[in-house]
Amino acid sequence: MKNQKPNKQRLPLLGLLPVLIMGVVSQSEAAYPSSNPSLPDGMASLQGVPVPPVPGIEKYVRNKGYAELLGKALFWDMQVGSDGQACGSCHFSAGADNRVKNQLGPGLLDDANGVFDILPSGNQGGANYTLTAADFPFYKFSDTRDRTSPHLFEVDDVVSSQGVFRAEFVSLTPDGKDEECTIVNPDEAGFFVTNPGGSKVNVRRVEPRNTPTMINAIFNFRNFWDGRANNIFNGVDPFGRRNPDAVVYGWDKYSNSLSPEEVHLINSSAASQAVGPVLSPFEMSCDKKGFQHVGRKMLQKRALAGQKVHNQDSVLGYHVHTSGKGLKFKYKTLVEKAFNKRYWGSNQPVMIGGESFSQMEANFSLFWGLAIQAYESTLISDKTPFDRFAKGSKRALTDQQKRGMEIFAGQGSCVNCHAGPEFTKAATHLLPENEEEGLVERMLMGDNNPSVYDNGFYNISVTPTREDIGLGNVDPISNKPLSFTRQAQIVAAGGNAPDPFEVDHSTFEIDPDVPLDPNERNAVDGAFKVPGLRNVALTGPYMHNGGMATLHQVVRFYNRGGNIEFEGNGVDSTGSAAAKSNFDPDIRPLGLTDQQEDDLVAFLESLTDERVRWAKAPFDHPQLFVPNGSPGDENSVVADGTGLQGVDSLLEIKAVGRNGRKPSQGPVKNFLE
Repeated sequence: MKNQKPNKQRLPLLGLLPVLIMGVVSQSEAAYPSSNPSLPDGMASLQGVPVPPVPGIEKYVRNKGYAELLGKALFWDMQVGSDGQACGSCHFSAGADNRVKNQLGPGLLDDANGVFDILPSGNQGGANYTLTAADFPFYKFSDTRDRTSPHLFEVDDVVSSQGVFRAEFVSLTPDGKDEECTIVNPDEAGFFVTNPGGSKVNVRRVEPRNTPTMINAIFNFRNFWDGRANNIFNGVDPFGRRNPDAVVYGWDKYSNSLSPEEVHLINSSAASQAVGPVLSPFEMSCDKKGFQHVGRKMLQKRALAGQKVHNQDSVLGYHVHTSGKGLKFKYKTLVEKAFNKRYWGSNQPVMIGGESFSQMEANFSLFWGLAIQAYESTLISDKTPFDRFAKGSKRALTDQQKRGMEIFAGQGSCVNCHAGPEFTKAATHLLPENEEEGLVERMLMGDNNPSVYDNGFYNISVTPTREDIGLGNVDPISNKPLSFTRQAQIVAAGGNAPDPFEVDHSTFEIDPDVPLDPNERNAVDGAFKVPGLRNVALTGPYMHNGGMATLHQVVRFYNRGGNIEFEGNGVDSTGSAAAKSNFDPDIRPLGLTDQQEDDLVAFLESLTDERVRWAKAPFDHPQLFVPNGSPGDENSVVADGTGLQGVDSLLEIKAVGRNGRKPSQGPVKNFLE
């Protein structure tokens, strides 16, 4: 049958809020009162907090256990992406990435010409460069405590994760088991090394924003730094209801016919996020490939066939192949065990882009997103010293950590953004029991004037807004704002917005009885999602640009009141006082002493779950080989047989079972450790 659009019923802008509220993203400290009376307001244990429910998931998922198993296998399988890339290739270390070679990008969201900056170390940086401690932080002042002191460095480069080589998809091989791609050399984004003889050799591309951990990401209302991974999963891509053409194919066994269907699953931003990297020409894919091609390639493969799986893996161990590599199941079998037959049982072809695919291949994005989400729903780190303290164990925190906690909730004002059991307002703002929270808010900004903004997304002056507008962007499908605030202003002016939500004026901090005006000032440009702080001692480098290497640098950044006071951070980008309008009001000098800074770092270290540090269940994983740049450096690189791209240097991440890493291996290390 042909790829056609179904009949659609559009919900009005306000129509979905009751559903979203019923499917609460998480519960706040009000719903889970602490058994420790000394716990500051706004802080709570994550223990007992339920994973956000997904109403209607049973329509698709047949067996939750097999969905989790399928999701874990897919997440770590190097067969998925082009050039051996798995999801885990960028999330193998406490859910983040601690590599230092070929992890630098030229700030592509600012410099489209791919020019690398001189770093604070004095080095030029560049593709295939190896980062050192001297390269950080990216914004440096002569007095590290005073943002008004002379500005020594301003670097628009980004530390992130290396993905694939620049290439364009041609087709699958005749047997469908591999990809044929054409190398594009030199990489116009700047990911190449010019060898002494003048030849240009591509190295792996690096993502334009820093890699966050996927641990606890299941609690985020939206995912990605700019929130583009929608709360509603449409079964196809990250953009939810913004994509009117997003359909999957349902089979009516009685008539033996297929028909296109829309998918609208709320509280599923993890699924929306999961389908994004698979086709990204930076992260996992040759450019111009479709998800149906991924399906055709993977469904006939044995899960994790080339990677060792520990026989005590907490999810996969019972199903390990007799060879010790991979599982005994092919992915086709796992899909059949995990999902309802309506979405894979037909023998009728589906035509997509002039090619014929099976129903299972055509729906592979649906299986992928929901399986990865099912796996990530198990990755909850709620066994930390802080959680034990919150539950009443007075000795769980040291005296220094307790002092740091008081600073976190008091003088440091950290809890104003990193609130709730997840330590981020991006996860805790849709709460009916919390009268001070909402998707859209109005508060006094850094210039002491009111502005409306998206709760959980703030401009904290890490980089000038002109370099990366973050939440201020639009999606590539509907060309509508990612920001709920700007969507609400469009509606207030009589227009339409793609995301269904309601603005509750009663929660506004400033003028709660005044409706949102389409022309009032907003604090959207340069705003980014507040990351959760659990395991933050293991997830450097920090911030959306990866421009800070240590927690001490992060604390010093906040203590001095941010990086840049003017220099175009505001919506007008003129450098005038109005530029301060986008800054969160807590970006101000804090006046912390050296001892208080140390105390605050000590508290942040108490948010580490030892299971994450030692990769114990549920954080265990199969073997993985991750690229670590190419032999050589930023000035000369060893090319492969084509002469067009570099040879891979690979790091082995050994398979671990439920008991985690061996003492001889040591714990997971943070960046630059």
